[in-house]
Amino acid sequence: MYVGKSRRGRGPAAAVAIAAASVLIGTTSSFAPSPTRGVCPQHATFCEQAGRLPSSTELNLKLFEKTTEEKTNGLTKAETNGASRASTTALVEDEGSSWLQEVSSGIDDEKKFELIALGIWGVSISAFILINNFYGPWPTFMKAVPERAFFLGHMIGGMMFGGGIIMTTLIERAVAKSNDASVLQFWFDKVPILDSLVVVPALTVSMISGSGLAITRYGGLNVAPPHVDAIFWTLIAFMTWWASTDLTTQGTALRAVEDMYERYENGERDLKTPDAVSDRHLSNVVSCFFILLLYSMMVWKPGTIISWDQFFPPLGLFS
Repeated sequence: MYVGKSRRGRGPAAAVAIAAASVLIGTTSSFAPSPTRGVCPQHATFCEQAGRLPSSTELNLKLFEKTTEEKTNGLTKAETNGASRASTTALVEDEGSSWLQEVSSGIDDEKKFELIALGIWGVSISAFILINNFYGPWPTFMKAVPERAFFLGHMIGGMMFGGGIIMTTLIERAVAKSNDASVLQFWFDKVPILDSLVVVPALTVSMISGSGLAITRYGGLNVAPPHVDAIFWTLIAFMTWWASTDLTTQGTALRAVEDMYERYENGERDLKTPDAVSDRHLSNVVSCFFILLLYSMMVWKPGTIISWDQFFPPLGLFS
């Protein structure tokens, strides 16, 4: 009786246990590896080949998978960004090249050649002075030239150089005050000719003859009195100032004057002198002060005309 009763009591319990085991086996079998399991390319259907619902892992993978439309849009966006970056780079390059062209066009070919020639001249004459100042008399044949020949060249060169700077300053100021387009156009068209035919050759003669005077009178620049070195360094400072402020603005002033003259030819009246012309007056005045300083050093040097002993008598400390 105990056995029979036990079997009758265990019947329903066994059926429940078998059902629970089958559900558990079906659940755990989804984690076993299967060669036929996969995720279909469409979002709406999963694993139709496997004939079952997708697992949680497959659902998570599906959330990060892009559709064909998203992939197409991504490629299009990437291509658009690439094209945008390329166009931006091209725009920057175009702006840079246009800026360089604008800067280079600000100086015409004639003015470029003039500045290059002036640079070569400045380097050459400075090298000549420095060699004579630190090395000795060079070239050596200058020692055989009579002192009076150097003195005559120095006086003529200095007169033409200093007079040319001061006279052109006064004339240019009067021309600027006239507000006459034709007069301005004529003046700025002829200024480079005056510089190349008068001022630069005169300055060259003055510096070479001055070096010759130092060689014949004192034995060379390297043993000359201090005021001689001061004169040459002042000349070099003047050359730097003149080249950087006067010659470099002549082209700009000439273009402004040509524009003014063209407007005058078209019938405009009561025109005023361009600022590019008026602004040059300060540079010219400073150049004139350089000339006055140079001649002051030449005239008031010790041992000529006025003896410094009457102002600064020797103390006899080393006698």
